Order: sequence, then C-alpha cells, then structure tokens
Amino acid sequence: MKRTAIPISLCFLLCCISSVTANTNSAERLDDVKSQIKSLDNDLSKKKANREQLLNQLKQQSQQISNSNKELRKLSSQLSDKQTQVKALREQAGIKEKEQQQQLDALYTQIQSAFMHAEPSYLEMLLNQQDVSKISRGSTYFKYFHQARQQEIETIKQSLTKLNEQQKSLLLAQRSLQNLLEKQESQQHQLQRQATNRKQTIAALDKTISTQDERLNALKSEEKNLQTLLDSLAKKVIPKAKKEIISPSVKPNTPFSRQIGRLKWPVSGKLLASYGSSRNLGKLTWQGIVIKSATGNEVKATAAGRVIFANWLRGFGLLIIIDHGEKYMTLYGNNESLLREVGDYVNAGDVIAQSGEQGIRGLTGLYFEIRHRGNPTNPMKWLAKQG
Repeated sequence: MKRTAIPISLCFLLCCISSVTANTNSAERLDDVKSQIKSLDNDLSKKKANREQLLNQLKQQSQQISNSNKELRKLSSQLSDKQTQVKALREQAGIKEKEQQQQLDALYTQIQSAFMHAEPSYLEMLLNQQDVSKISRGSTYFKYFHQARQQEIETIKQSLTKLNEQQKSLLLAQRSLQNLLEKQESQQHQLQRQATNRKQTIAALDKTISTQDERLNALKSEEKNLQTLLDSLAKKVIPKAKKEIISPSVKPNTPFSRQIGRLKWPVSGKLLASYGSSRNLGKLTWQGIVIKSATGNEVKATAAGRVIFANWLRGFGLLIIIDHGEKYMTLYGNNESLLREVGDYVNAGDVIAQSGEQGIRGLTGLYFEIRHRGNPTNPMKWLAKQG
C-alpha cells in the first residue's frame, strides 16, 4: 500500500499542539496541587489557632482554679478559728450558767429568809410601842440588804446579755463563712470541669494535627522556653549573696550545696519518671522527676529560699520556682494551685502549692527539677530516702 507523506509543516503543527496540551495539563495539575497545599495550610493554620486559643483558655482556667483554691484554704482556716472560738465560748457559757445558777439559788435563799424573818413593819412597831431608834436601824439595814440584792441581780443579767451577744455574733460569723466556703467550692468544681474539658479538647487536637515529629518539636520548644525563663530570672532576680534571699522570718538553714541526700521530698509518692530517662521521643530525656501525687496534695518546699516565679508555663502547667542562693533553684510543676507568690520567703517544709492531675507533661503527678547555674541536676542525689 502506498503511504501518503505528511508534510513537514503539518508534523510541526501536531507537535506544537501536543506540547501545548501537555503543558496545559501540567499547569492545571500544578494549580491543583497548589490549591490543595493552600487548603491544607489554611486548615492546619485554623487548627493551630484553635489549639493556641484553647491553651490560652486552659491557662486562664488554671489560674482561676489556683486562686479559688488559695481563697478556699484561707476561708477554711478562718472557719476553723471561728469554730474554736465558738466551742470555747460554749464551754465558758456552761461554766457561767452553772455559776449564775448558784448565785440565783443563793439569792432565792436570801430573799426567802428575809421574807420569813423580816423585820416588823414601821406601823407595827409604833403600835407595839417599840423603840424608835430600833425602828430606824432596822429600816436602814433592810434598805442596804435590798440594794445589794438588786445590784447582784443586775450583774447577773448583764453577764447573761453579754454572753448571748458574743455567742450570737460568733455563730453568725461562722454561718457566713460556711456559706462563702460552699460558694467557693461550687465555683472550684465548675472551673475544674471547664479545665478538664479544655484539656480533653487539646488532647484531641494534638492527635489530629500533631505527628510524632511535631510533638518532638513542641517538647523541644517547651524546654527552650523554660531555659529562656530561667536565664531571664538568673539575670534579674538571683542575688549574688545567699543572705540576700533569706528573710529574717526564715529560719537559718544549711547552705543548699551542703544538703546532698538530705532534702525533704516535695510530696510523698511513687517515682513515675526518672531523671535522664528517655521520653520516647527522639533523644529527649527527662530533666527532672515525676512523682505520683493525687489532686490537692500539699506540695512542700524542699529547702528555705525565695519564690521567684509562680505562674502558668506551657508544658509545665502551674509552675513555682524557688531560689535557694548559690545559684541553686528548685522547680515544682504540674500543680492544681499555687499558694505562694513571687517575693515570698519560705522555710523547708512550708506548703507552697497543691498537686494536680492535669497530666500536661504526659504523666499525672508533680514535676520536680533542681537546677544549678541554670543546668538540670539529678534530684535523686539531693533528696533523702522516703519513709
């Protein structure tokens, strides 16, 4: 069969058309890819923005819960004092009532005796022609006797009135404090529920938008933020001499550097994470320890010093940092509430916070660090043996 030759110009035209079509398809595919990338970026940005917003809400909720718990402790202390006063007053009232009953019985006996053995009336004595001088003396004695009885009765009456007023005022104060305590407890429960909801939402967002690499980067960022904070505190507030951080009200103590193996535990509990152990994310390791502790347990200062930070920090929750001099600091994180403020001086064993179960660092318990010159050191070599 004879083949028809295709003109060169036609071949060139077909090639051009094919090339244009291919280029057009590639451009369209590229636009589709760009569109998808943009959509994913927008979606991711929105999720990150939501996560940031929820973290900020969690911070506010944590601070509110902390303030409520602090106020509750103060109210509980006041209520306890009032209850002690009321108890003492009731015991005193019991004694007073007994004494007053004895006085009343004595008065009744005196009055009865006076009635039974009363002096004759003035008219009777005149009719009987008795001595006028005797009449005058008897009248005077009877008058003094009557005045004494009246004065004693008035004293008892005033004592009863005063006692009743004191008892009434204390009972009213106790009732007022009890109502306020119940109100604060209700508010605390509400805030805790809100914080729990926010935390659950954050956990859900972390699962949907965070890969393992992103979680690793987040932890690195948290550690970096902490280091930046510590460096800032070291420059601004850590004094050069140990005596500058010890208040006159704080008991003298052994320098921190000499307390290896002697520090008190901030809370008693099982060790959930050890210093230097792997965090199962890259090469990251724990720079402190995690001690198992239930919500509301008292967290105590391990040594005397001054509070230099007491606030919420991402990745560490409600965090309190104490400066002990000699460039030593202790860190207590993942708390439910902070009971001390920046500038407060504390002794070893003083209550500084209440532990929580927020699990911000992945484990439920108190997070504890010891730093020297800003660098972490193993807390276990400093803490005494438990129990």
